[in-house]
Amino acid sequence: MERVNAWVAATKAYFREVSGELAKVSWPSWELLAKHTGIVVGMVALVAVFLFLLDMPLGWGLTKFLGR
Repeated sequence: MERVNAWVAATKAYFREVSGELAKVSWPSWELLAKHTGIVVGMVALVAVFLFLLDMPLGWGLTKFLGR
């Protein structure tokens, strides 16, 4: 029973500490979050297009080289 009580006390202390640390976090505004999300999505799209444009001629050339 002591082990269970110790585990419960440790779990409560852990979540209390987590709550205290989360209170210290500087959370971004919704506008900043939306702006940064748009930048990330845009960059992912640009990299995807770049890789597609790089892959198409390389794939075509490899197909011609191997004769398939």
